[in-house]
Amino acid sequence: MNPTTRSDDIEARLARKLQLLRGSIAQLRGVRSGKRFGVGRRVRILHPSGLLAGNDVTIEDYGYLHCLAPNGVTIGNNTSIDRNLWLHCGGARDKAGSGFVEIGDHSYIGCNAVLGAGGGIRVGHHVLIGQCVNFHAEMHIFDDPDLLIQQQGVRHGEVVIEDDVWIGARVTVLAGLTIGRGAVVGAGAVVTKSVAPYTIVAGIPARPIGHRGEAR
Repeated sequence: MNPTTRSDDIEARLARKLQLLRGSIAQLRGVRSGKRFGVGRRVRILHPSGLLAGNDVTIEDYGYLHCLAPNGVTIGNNTSIDRNLWLHCGGARDKAGSGFVEIGDHSYIGCNAVLGAGGGIRVGHHVLIGQCVNFHAEMHIFDDPDLLIQQQGVRHGEVVIEDDVWIGARVTVLAGLTIGRGAVVGAGAVVTKSVAPYTIVAGIPARPIGHRGEAR
């Protein structure tokens, strides 16, 4: 092993030990987690009792998790979330709201993800989600032109990502939609309609361009 490789290995092991130490501190603050829960630098967890994580879960650096909701945030075993996550369940001090986030086992969310979970977000098992995605489980009401949009409230709609889905970078998924099992969403797509299982979609708005298993 050359000196550079050895130095990198030592640095990686130290970084992991520090993640696990921060995870232990988060547990003392109220987070419920299994074994080897790792937390990166400057991860802010508001309402930590609302976070439930399984074994071998890692939340990388600079995340923001607002977990105030009756069902809070649940993260399955062997799932990792890359740096700069913004997650909000929609609750306020005087009202817990109805939002939640559920992420299954063996899933991954890339860096700079935005999860607006006021209407609930469910992510299945073995899901791969690229960088800079936006999931919005609520939308502003703007039907009445005589009122300011901010006076008209919001509509909630659960976002569901089923098992074995790959979502590319910079994808936006709007409220009330389901991405079916085994589907693929191309980078940069804006999903405005639910996606059938094993369908490949791309574009703005996202449209089917193929199906997994088709002859090439």
